[in-house]
Amino acid sequence: MTTIFLITNNFLFKNEMIYFQEKNENEKKENIPLSFKGEKKASELLKIEELKKITAIYTSSFISSISSAKYLSEEKNIPIYIDERFNDQIIGILGNLSLEECKKIQQQDENHKLRNGESLNMVKLRMKNALKDILFQNCESTVAIFTHDISLNCLLSLWCEKGYSLENQLIYHYKDQVIVDGAYHATRIYKLEFEAERLKNIEWQKEKELN
Repeated sequence: MTTIFLITNNFLFKNEMIYFQEKNENEKKENIPLSFKGEKKASELLKIEELKKITAIYTSSFISSISSAKYLSEEKNIPIYIDERFNDQIIGILGNLSLEECKKIQQQDENHKLRNGESLNMVKLRMKNALKDILFQNCESTVAIFTHDISLNCLLSLWCEKGYSLENQLIYHYKDQVIVDGAYHATRIYKLEFEAERLKNIEWQKEKELN
């Protein structure tokens, strides 16, 4: 059995950051560090018993993702492998659309993409391929992957049934259990168990949120 932990940490530094070189929105997002709460949440991962068994750590190229992984990396004395396939979705040029309007359109049509951006299906494909490589390289091991909410949802959608809440929020069901409830969560941890490349179970490891 290979165990994969998928982890997100959205406690980001909120103060306005000024760039002296031109950067697009995706580059700015990639370089936003964790807030104090984000660092605290990342350090608290050391208390989770099952994460003490990890033998490999993978992250996106985002500073927040790497920072979330560093405590486990130092504690276990294992390297962090950076894989851009675990990056957040590249939204692209919104034009007259708001971000929320774009999200709603893409939830209804997973092939829809903006100029210079990615569709949800594009994100799903790169996440699927990255996970396949990790399963091949880490058979019978426990692995932590630090990624982002949209990318995480795209990956989970490979095995889940999609639906909507009474508030019209996107939700996912796996084996009659709600594992994406449509609400905002500052951090999320999922435990996926595989036999070779075959998924056997998904468990949402719910945590008490930091205030």
